[in-house]
Amino acid sequence: MADVIPVVFCFDSRIVLGSSVAIKSLLDCAKDSTVYDIRVFHSDLSLENQKNISAIAAGSRHQIAFHYIDPAIFAGAPHNNKSWTELVYYRLLIPEIMPEYDKVIYSDVDVLFKGDLSEVYNMDLAGYEMAAVPVEINNPETMICHKYFPENSNDKIYISSFLVMNSALMRREGTVDKFKSTIRTIGKRLNMFDLDTMNIACDRFLPLPFHYGTFQSVMYNDDITRAEEYAFLKGVFSDAELLDAKANTIMIHYAGRMGKPWRMKNPYPDYQAYMDALPRGLKKYTLRDLRKKLFNKR
Repeated sequence: MADVIPVVFCFDSRIVLGSSVAIKSLLDCAKDSTVYDIRVFHSDLSLENQKNISAIAAGSRHQIAFHYIDPAIFAGAPHNNKSWTELVYYRLLIPEIMPEYDKVIYSDVDVLFKGDLSEVYNMDLAGYEMAAVPVEINNPETMICHKYFPENSNDKIYISSFLVMNSALMRREGTVDKFKSTIRTIGKRLNMFDLDTMNIACDRFLPLPFHYGTFQSVMYNDDITRAEEYAFLKGVFSDAELLDAKANTIMIHYAGRMGKPWRMKNPYPDYQAYMDALPRGLKKYTLRDLRKKLFNKR
């Protein structure tokens, strides 16, 4: 019997190219027993864009559906007008928007999948609100990347780029309302917006290994100690664990100053191969993409 696994991506018309690579790589890496029910939360995707994205799954056992989210839901929530618009908060609505599922995976779109998600989806989340990758020790005296909040009772900071949500528990406990209350209460103190909100509102995380979000600086660096995030990752993971993530990564996360691969002058070969394989209607660069590509040193 096939495993039907719901996976949510949140993006808008500015990130169609990168998002399409994420979706295609996810489908290409699926085991024969895995069926993905992909949902796209968006605020402005045209019908043409939706048609072109849907074509990625055409003729396969997988499906792609779209959910329009009104940005007004997060009116007044702190954000910026560049990469982090209201869109970053959409993942927090998953338990309410998809009540038919007791468990849902969320993923950022600046990623490349290298493996199947059935193992992580079938993890026992009893008692946990969600599973996520820890990336830094939550200690005000040592933190060098994430902002310290006294309201955050977790011993580590969990990144919001890949989540397995225990949606059934979150609905029972009104976690979405907790998210909204946190946004109102913390207000302009939120720095990484959705990540801060999630870490403050939730206190029961199941830690995932780093290979569910291997940073590109670790993945493509011969010496992991020279990766820009190593300074804080070493407090959570041993060198052996980071090296294991390189060797057995499930998902590469293109975070950090190196930039997004679709905006690089010379994208990584594995990423370029996926861009080349996309339907023609999805191989479109925005003006923002081209501007960043022009000034990207890589």
